[in-house]
Amino acid sequence: MTVSYEFSPQDQLCVWSMSGRLTVDAMIAGVRAARADPRWSNDYDFLTVMTDASLGDVSARDTAELVHHLAELDTPRTDGKGKRAAVVCSDEMAAGLLTYYELHSRTERMTDERYFRSEADARAWLAQRDA
Repeated sequence: MTVSYEFSPQDQLCVWSMSGRLTVDAMIAGVRAARADPRWSNDYDFLTVMTDASLGDVSARDTAELVHHLAELDTPRTDGKGKRAAVVCSDEMAAGLLTYYELHSRTERMTDERYFRSEADARAWLAQRDA
Protein backbone atom coordinates (compact mmCIF):
# COMPACT_ATOMS: atom_id res chain seq x y z
CA MET A 1 0.00 0.00 0.00
CA THR A 2 1.26 3.45 -0.91
CA VAL A 3 -0.16 6.80 0.15
CA SER A 4 1.84 9.85 -0.91
CA TYR A 5 1.19 13.50 -1.61
CA GLU A 6 2.57 16.41 -3.56
CA PHE A 7 1.61 20.05 -3.71
CA SER A 8 0.72 21.88 -6.90
CA PRO A 9 0.71 25.57 -5.87
CA GLN A 10 -0.04 26.76 -9.42
CA ASP A 11 -3.29 24.75 -9.33
CA GLN A 12 -3.87 25.39 -5.61
CA LEU A 13 -3.98 21.62 -5.05
CA CYS A 14 -2.76 19.00 -2.68
CA VAL A 15 -2.59 15.82 -4.75
CA TRP A 16 -2.70 12.47 -2.98
CA SER A 17 -1.70 9.29 -4.80
CA MET A 18 -2.96 6.02 -3.38
CA SER A 19 -2.40 2.48 -4.52
CA GLY A 20 -2.48 -1.04 -3.18
CA ARG A 21 -4.70 -2.40 -0.42
CA LEU A 22 -5.82 0.75 1.40
CA THR A 23 -6.92 1.17 4.99
CA VAL A 24 -8.58 4.12 6.69
CA ASP A 25 -5.62 4.48 9.05
CA ALA A 26 -3.19 4.80 6.13
CA MET A 27 -5.38 7.37 4.39
CA ILE A 28 -5.74 9.44 7.56
CA ALA A 29 -1.98 9.24 8.16
CA GLY A 30 -1.36 10.51 4.62
CA VAL A 31 -3.68 13.47 5.15
CA ARG A 32 -2.05 14.32 8.48
CA ALA A 33 1.43 14.12 6.93
CA ALA A 34 0.47 16.56 4.17
CA ARG A 35 -1.07 18.98 6.66
CA ALA A 36 2.09 18.85 8.81
CA ASP A 37 4.29 19.69 5.81
CA PRO A 38 5.52 23.32 5.93
CA ARG A 39 4.46 23.75 2.29
CA TRP A 40 0.80 23.07 3.21
CA SER A 41 -1.77 25.81 2.53
CA ASN A 42 -5.30 25.99 3.90
CA ASP A 43 -6.26 27.40 0.50
CA TYR A 44 -5.52 24.14 -1.33
CA ASP A 45 -8.26 22.06 -2.82
CA PHE A 46 -7.68 18.30 -2.93
CA LEU A 47 -7.25 15.69 -5.62
CA THR A 48 -6.93 12.03 -4.66
CA VAL A 49 -5.91 9.64 -7.43
CA MET A 50 -6.33 5.94 -6.68
CA THR A 51 -4.42 3.68 -9.05
CA ASP A 52 -4.57 -0.11 -8.73
CA ALA A 53 -6.09 0.52 -5.31
CA SER A 54 -8.22 -1.89 -3.35
CA LEU A 55 -10.82 -0.68 -0.87
CA GLY A 56 -11.80 -4.24 0.00
CA ASP A 57 -10.76 -3.78 3.63
CA VAL A 58 -12.70 -0.53 4.04
CA SER A 59 -16.20 -0.96 5.42
CA ALA A 60 -19.08 1.52 5.46
CA ARG A 61 -18.25 2.12 9.13
CA ASP A 62 -14.61 2.81 8.21
CA THR A 63 -15.83 5.24 5.56
CA ALA A 64 -17.91 7.12 8.14
CA GLU A 65 -14.83 7.24 10.40
CA LEU A 66 -12.74 8.66 7.56
CA VAL A 67 -15.32 11.35 6.82
CA HIS A 68 -15.46 12.23 10.54
CA HIS A 69 -11.67 12.51 10.85
CA LEU A 70 -11.45 14.64 7.74
CA ALA A 71 -14.27 16.87 8.99
CA GLU A 72 -12.28 17.50 12.17
CA LEU A 73 -9.39 18.73 9.98
CA ASP A 74 -11.56 20.95 7.76
CA THR A 75 -10.50 24.59 7.78
CA PRO A 76 -11.95 27.42 5.72
CA ARG A 77 -10.02 28.95 2.84
CA THR A 78 -8.68 32.44 3.47
CA ASP A 79 -10.25 33.73 0.25
CA GLY A 80 -13.77 32.81 1.34
CA LYS A 81 -14.30 30.29 -1.47
CA GLY A 82 -15.53 26.81 -0.63
CA LYS A 83 -13.03 23.97 -0.64
CA ARG A 84 -13.34 21.12 -3.11
CA ALA A 85 -12.04 17.59 -3.12
CA ALA A 86 -12.09 15.20 -6.05
CA VAL A 87 -11.46 11.48 -5.71
CA VAL A 88 -10.48 9.59 -8.86
CA CYS A 89 -10.81 5.83 -9.10
CA SER A 90 -11.70 3.76 -12.14
CA ASP A 91 -12.15 0.53 -10.19
CA GLU A 92 -15.73 -0.73 -10.50
CA MET A 93 -15.66 -2.46 -7.12
CA ALA A 94 -14.71 0.77 -5.34
CA ALA A 95 -17.42 2.82 -7.06
CA GLY A 96 -20.14 1.99 -4.53
CA LEU A 97 -18.01 2.80 -1.51
CA LEU A 98 -16.75 6.03 -3.06
CA THR A 99 -20.28 7.11 -3.92
CA TYR A 100 -21.29 6.37 -0.31
CA TYR A 101 -18.28 8.40 0.88
CA GLU A 102 -19.26 11.34 -1.35
CA LEU A 103 -22.85 11.35 -0.11
CA HIS A 104 -21.87 10.90 3.54
CA SER A 105 -19.30 13.70 3.39
CA ARG A 106 -21.96 16.19 2.25
CA THR A 107 -23.62 16.07 5.65
CA GLU A 108 -20.48 16.36 7.75
CA ARG A 109 -17.80 18.28 5.84
CA MET A 110 -17.37 21.86 4.71
CA THR A 111 -15.41 20.52 1.73
CA ASP A 112 -17.45 19.69 -1.37
CA GLU A 113 -16.40 16.11 -2.25
CA ARG A 114 -16.97 14.45 -5.63
CA TYR A 115 -16.04 11.07 -7.08
CA PHE A 116 -14.78 10.80 -10.67
CA ARG A 117 -13.74 8.01 -13.01
CA SER A 118 -11.08 10.10 -14.77
CA GLU A 119 -8.42 12.51 -13.58
CA ALA A 120 -9.19 14.89 -16.47
CA ASP A 121 -12.81 15.22 -15.36
CA ALA A 122 -11.75 15.70 -11.73
CA ARG A 123 -9.26 18.43 -12.64
CA ALA A 124 -11.83 20.19 -14.84
CA TRP A 125 -14.32 20.25 -11.95
CA LEU A 126 -11.68 21.48 -9.49
CA ALA A 127 -10.69 24.27 -11.90
CA GLN A 128 -14.24 25.66 -11.65
CA ARG A 129 -13.60 27.14 -8.21
CA ASP A 130 -16.47 29.59 -8.39
CA ALA A 131 -19.08 27.12 -9.65
